[in-house]
Amino acid sequence: MRALGLVPHSPKAVQIAEKALEEGIGYVPFGGFGYSAFKELRKDDVSPVQAAAAKVLAKDPDPTSARALVQAASDKSWTVRAAAVDAIAERGDPSLLEDIVPAMSDHKDLVRYTAAAAVIRLSAVRKPAERRRKAEGSDLK
Repeated sequence: MRALGLVPHSPKAVQIAEKALEEGIGYVPFGGFGYSAFKELRKDDVSPVQAAAAKVLAKDPDPTSARALVQAASDKSWTVRAAAVDAIAERGDPSLLEDIVPAMSDHKDLVRYTAAAAVIRLSAVRKPAERRRKAEGSDLK
């Protein structure tokens, strides 16, 4: 940077370095998502806490936690929405499938992709459960 005549800690040097990082990350598949998340989290001090809470609630079997995750899936912060949808998928509760389908139309790519993966996961969980119920029902006849 000194060769370019920039002082390492000048605002202009920082802007150039950030732009170079953005451009460089953009060529790696999905690499831009990590940097976008970092930039979003850096300017918002509440969303990281809410996103972390969503990850913790993923393992909580209480139905109230499931409702909280469904509500968080429509939060104003895309980082919270993505974390909530991911946590719902991790729960593995196919009854929540219909609640995350709207996230597949989110304006943020990362939320849409996470929701699509969650729908696939919960659909896969739902199928064996349906087969078991059908098999148990045929045994009763």
